[in-house]
Amino acid sequence: MPTKITKNIQISLLLVATLGVMSGITVVSSLPLISHTFSDIPNIEFLSKLMLTIPSIIIALFAPFAGHIVDRWGRLKPLYIGILLFVLGGSSGFYLHDFYSILVGRALLGFAVALIMTSSTALIGDYFEEKARHKFMSKQGLAVALGGILFITSGGLLAQMHWSYPFAIYFIPLLFLPFLLKSLYEPEKHKHSDDPELETKLLPVYITAFFVMVLFYMLPTQLPYLIVNTLGGKPQTIGFVIATAMMFNALTSMQYAKIKARLSYMQIYAATFMLFSIGLFFISQASNITGLFFATTPIGMAFGLLFVNTNAWFLSQVPPRKRGKASGILTSSFFLGQFSSPLLFEPIVSSYGIQGLFLLISVVSIVVSLVLFVKSRI
Repeated sequence: MPTKITKNIQISLLLVATLGVMSGITVVSSLPLISHTFSDIPNIEFLSKLMLTIPSIIIALFAPFAGHIVDRWGRLKPLYIGILLFVLGGSSGFYLHDFYSILVGRALLGFAVALIMTSSTALIGDYFEEKARHKFMSKQGLAVALGGILFITSGGLLAQMHWSYPFAIYFIPLLFLPFLLKSLYEPEKHKHSDDPELETKLLPVYITAFFVMVLFYMLPTQLPYLIVNTLGGKPQTIGFVIATAMMFNALTSMQYAKIKARLSYMQIYAATFMLFSIGLFFISQASNITGLFFATTPIGMAFGLLFVNTNAWFLSQVPPRKRGKASGILTSSFFLGQFSSPLLFEPIVSSYGIQGLFLLISVVSIVVSLVLFVKSRI
C-alpha cells in the first residue's frame, strides 16, 4: 500500500471512527432539558434516556445483518450509505420537535451506525497487519477520545441555547464525505468459507464487548441526572465532566501499542477494571461537582484502553473472509450493551440512587479485576 495513500486512508478511518462516539454522547447534555420540555409525557425522565439507547438496540439487532451486507457488497458502499443515513437520522432532533418523531430519527441513526461501524472495523482488518494495526488503533483511540471531547463540549454549550441545537452537530459528516470518497479503496474480496469453531472462539470477545459498553454507558445515562438533579450543576457542566474523562481517555489510548507490547490482553483488562473501580468509588462519594473531577482521571484512563483492547483482541482472532459478519456481531454486542445499560441499572437506581449504583459497580469491578489478574498469572 503506497505511503501517500496510507496517510489519507488513516485520516479517513479516524474521521469515520469519531462517528461512533458522535452518535451517542452529542445529545447527552440535552437529556434533562428534553425531559423538562416534554414534561407532560408520562415517565419522560426514563423515556428521554431512550434518545441515547434507541439507536443502540437498532444497531444491536441490525449489525449482524449489516455484517452479511459488508461481506457480500464490499466495505465502501455500506459505509457511504450509512453516513448519509447518519446525517439524516441524527439531525432529526434539530428540525423535528415532536418527541416520538425524534425517536424515529434516532432509530434511523441506529441503522446508519450499524453499517458504518461494521464497514470500518472490517476495513481496519483489511488494510493493516497486526503490528501496524495496534499502532493505528492507538491513533483511533486518540481520535475517538478527542472527538468525544469536542462533541460533548459542543453539545453542552449548544444545549444552553436550546435543547435541539446539539442535533445540528450530526450534519458534520457531510463535510468530510468527499475526502473519504477520494481516499478509501475497496479491499480485495475474500472467498467465503464456513468456520463453526470461530463463533465459539469469539464468544468471550463478544461478551466482553457487551459488558464494556454496559459499564461505559453508566456515564452518559446516569451522570447528567446526578449532576443536575442531585449536585445542582448546569447542562454545560455535564459536558465538561465527561470531556475531562475523555481527555484522559485520549492520553491513555495513544499509548496502547506500547502497553500491548508488554502486557497481554487479559492483563490490560485487569488493570483497566482496577482503574474503573477507583473512579466509580470517587463518584459514589462525591458531594459536589468538584468531587466528580477526581473520578475523571482513572475512569478516562480505563476506557482509553478498554475499547481499543477489545477491538484489537477481536481483529487478532478473525480471518479476512469472516471480518464482515464477525464485525457485525461485535458491533451488535457493543450496542446491545449500550441499550441494556439504563435498563439493567434502573432497578438499582430506583432502590439506592445513582451514587449507590456507582458504589455497587465499583465493588463488582474490583472483584473482576482481581479475578482477571489471578487468571493472567496462572
